Amino acid sequence: MFVMRHSFCAALILASGATLVLGQAPPPAKPPVPGAPAAPAAPGALAGGALSIQAETEALMNAALGLFQEGKYQEALAKIAEVEKNVSGKPFPQVLFVKGASYFNLNDYPNAITSLEAYQTSFADGEYINPVRMALGRSYINKGEPDKGIEILKALVGTAPAMKAEAGLFVAEALKKQGKNDDAIAILTSVLTDGTRSAEGIQAAMMAADLYVAKGELDKAAELMDKVKGFATGGDNVAQMNNIYLKLGDQMLEKKSFREALGAYQLVRRQSEITRVQKDLIAKIEQSLKNPGKGPIRGTKEELEEKLKTNNSLLEEIEKRSDYDASLYYRLGRCYFEMARLWEAILAFDVIVKDFKEFPQRDRCMFGMIIAQAQLKRVNAARNLCEKYINDFPDGADLGTVSEMFGMLAYENGQMDQAVQAFHKAEGFPKADKERLRFLRGNVLFEMQRFDDARTTFELLVNEFPETAYKDDALYRVALIYFYQNDSINTTKALKTYMKENPKGQYVIDARYRLAFIKFQAREMDDAMKDLEGIAKDAPNDPNIGQVYALLGDGYNQKQDYEKALENFAQAVDKAKSDDVLTYAMDQATDLYASMGKWKELGDMWDKYLKTHKDNEEQELKAVLWISRARVKENKMDEARKLLSDAIKPKIPNPSNEQVEGLIQQLVTLVAPKRRAAPRPATPAPAADAAKGAAADAKGATAAPAPAPAAAAAAPATPAPAPVATFEEVEKQLEALLTPAEAAMNGTAQMRILFAKAWLAKTMREPEKAEKFFTIIIEVAKAEDLSPMLLATVGDNARKKGDLDKAMACYNRLNEFFKDTEYADGAAVGLAEIAFEKNEYDKSLELFRKAMVDYAGSSRLLDATRGEAKALYKLKKYDDAKKIYENILNTKEWRGEAHAEALFMQGEMLMDQNKPGEAVSFYQRVVIAHQKWKPILAKAYVQGAKAFIKLNRPQEPPDRPNSDKEAAKLMLIEMTKRQDMQTLPELKEAQKLLATL
Repeated sequence: MFVMRHSFCAALILASGATLVLGQAPPPAKPPVPGAPAAPAAPGALAGGALSIQAETEALMNAALGLFQEGKYQEALAKIAEVEKNVSGKPFPQVLFVKGASYFNLNDYPNAITSLEAYQTSFADGEYINPVRMALGRSYINKGEPDKGIEILKALVGTAPAMKAEAGLFVAEALKKQGKNDDAIAILTSVLTDGTRSAEGIQAAMMAADLYVAKGELDKAAELMDKVKGFATGGDNVAQMNNIYLKLGDQMLEKKSFREALGAYQLVRRQSEITRVQKDLIAKIEQSLKNPGKGPIRGTKEELEEKLKTNNSLLEEIEKRSDYDASLYYRLGRCYFEMARLWEAILAFDVIVKDFKEFPQRDRCMFGMIIAQAQLKRVNAARNLCEKYINDFPDGADLGTVSEMFGMLAYENGQMDQAVQAFHKAEGFPKADKERLRFLRGNVLFEMQRFDDARTTFELLVNEFPETAYKDDALYRVALIYFYQNDSINTTKALKTYMKENPKGQYVIDARYRLAFIKFQAREMDDAMKDLEGIAKDAPNDPNIGQVYALLGDGYNQKQDYEKALENFAQAVDKAKSDDVLTYAMDQATDLYASMGKWKELGDMWDKYLKTHKDNEEQELKAVLWISRARVKENKMDEARKLLSDAIKPKIPNPSNEQVEGLIQQLVTLVAPKRRAAPRPATPAPAADAAKGAAADAKGATAAPAPAPAAAAAAPATPAPAPVATFEEVEKQLEALLTPAEAAMNGTAQMRILFAKAWLAKTMREPEKAEKFFTIIIEVAKAEDLSPMLLATVGDNARKKGDLDKAMACYNRLNEFFKDTEYADGAAVGLAEIAFEKNEYDKSLELFRKAMVDYAGSSRLLDATRGEAKALYKLKKYDDAKKIYENILNTKEWRGEAHAEALFMQGEMLMDQNKPGEAVSFYQRVVIAHQKWKPILAKAYVQGAKAFIKLNRPQEPPDRPNSDKEAAKLMLIEMTKRQDMQTLPELKEAQKLLATL
């Protein structure tokens, strides 16, 4: 199988001057003979006859050489025999060499050995000794004495290092045939120390790689193949490399080294290419066999025949495999799939599905395409392939999975109706698992709250398949459907049926709980409590036992047995497995602990929660707040402040963490000093009471210095209160509690610290300082540095100050990055308000309405509603606006400013429609019932006066005390005399209007 150059043949330069090449390389053209050395002389000849015999011997030798060059080895041997007669059998190096070479090329290894051994014995230092030893070693190997041949070749390498590569290949091949792979690898490794760019180096690398693959040492094999793949591209090498890469890839694939396997498979040639290469190689071998020694492939006849046989077998094997390319695509597809290169996997598998209808793994390829399309979220493509798989492969190994995926893909994509239809259709597929498909269909219907259809599906499942594995689940879902439909009678019946048929079913405890719950709702309190306590006793470790204790807590709460209620809620907290039950139980326990003054227990409960639920940031805020409140009640102020500080510092640089501002506000309440009333010197408090009051007042304040002894002696009986800490002192303390490590300080942290200072100023009733800090935040803050709360706050403040660009930047960031936060409604309403400010009333109306839909339960719903109404007013859609204002007036929860505005705006709409008489009553209602809202009240005074003036009716009828102008005058006089109106801009307008009356 390997191209081997016989160096000993290249050394045959005899009397003719021709180069004799044995075996594989074609002999060069015969050069002119400039004066060849004399042939061996015949012994014992007379002087005259000696010249004649010598000439004859030379002629015979030249004839032998010519015949040898033509590959006529038998004829050459005949001439050599005559030469030997002329020299009386005396050994000559040229004679022995040509004789041994001819026998070698005739595969007559015994005679070759005889001649070559004779040369080695007689001419141990001869010119051709190394080529002779090479041929001698090969002859012994080919004769069937490999050990002797290997020994000769190894000895040759010691005396002729230049021949190491050639000799090493023959030795390695012989060892490989003996199964001595490790010894062969050792020899090949020695050959490869000289590199891999020579023909021998390429052969050594590929042979070693093949042996490494067989041993499972894939990294070494891959390394060798990588060295030769760039230049081992000719004939025999291609077929050999192809074979090695396939084996290498298969081994790597088996070991799940998918990337390496892919690299090997990508170097394997396609069937058409390797077939062409093989045919070209076979033609060259056949040509060489017709003319040994002169053909393009070098080697002995035996070696060439072996090569021809091997390569013909390989070609036959390749050509008869109709799935050769399919098998390669399948391997490539598997590698791509396992490497999550899904598009390439789909392409590789698709070639097989479309072009290789008889490939045994074609169904697996389509299944792989389904999975890949599903993972790429290409639901429709995946579902189409599911249908095709079911039609094309009714006996496919993955039919059950595909049938289920046909519906599940739609379900997972939120296409619930399509999922129901798909599961129903899949029940008719050949060999479909009807039980499971029907159960899945029922579950989807259940989730869609199509309860009647779901119940029918589950009932049909149990009736058609009485022993179905889904009976437990199906029967229980039937009961749940009645439960969710508030059908207590059928729920009770279905639950009892379930427990009877499934006494050890997985839902028995839940069934007992729901039966107790029905009694609880029916006011059968004692029976319900008895059942619940029975469940708690029978199944203390059931996953649903937490909700049992929670319901018991509710029962004792209703009985006003708060100690027992708290005991059960505490058990519910301890046993709860779901967040819903845990949250409910903790809220109830919190209320009871607080009402009973059990602050330590309350703090400990939330502290335990905080330590075990670090991944729930929303509840973490709640936990820290309650723990800090509890510690304050326990008079552990330092601990409460530290708790809040420790919770804030890691989060303060992160704008996406929504909890921080709430924690900051709580911390501010703890550091801000409490204000004190001045003491009453006339009625001094008893000493004990005074001390107690002073201690209480000291909470949260910095310690005051002790009075000097003299001052203490002169003090009255009632001690003076400790001085309240200044804002600057508390500000410094607060900043220390909030400031993170220097490495974590960023714009977000800085803005939050400013917010904390603003809130502190507000708490300490320093409005000017609070306004100053808020102004700084609005002016210097970058939108990307602000949290959701500050984005909403800064956006609103900037908008009210007229900085619409700043406001819009805050709202847009809030809308883009924090759409799911509780402050996102601020962006929706804020952007609508900006559009309104820009007189883009159609756009603002659209945005206000969108905010009402997107945030229907939001605290900003009223703002959006008021915005919609005022936009409609500006668009002169008075009837639509009136309906909204009337709806505001009819909503009790919106009492206050919104009601005042709704009345005022109805007056404005009537004025615009030239109906001052009707407008007056709305303005008067504002003046009478909504004096708290000064800006609206001032406008109502002015607009009411204008309405009276416009109405301008005389004093008649007599029962009306004043004319309209008098009524207007009275309204304006009342307004201008009010002290709470003096700073409002409407005052000047009222004064001017009054002067005209």
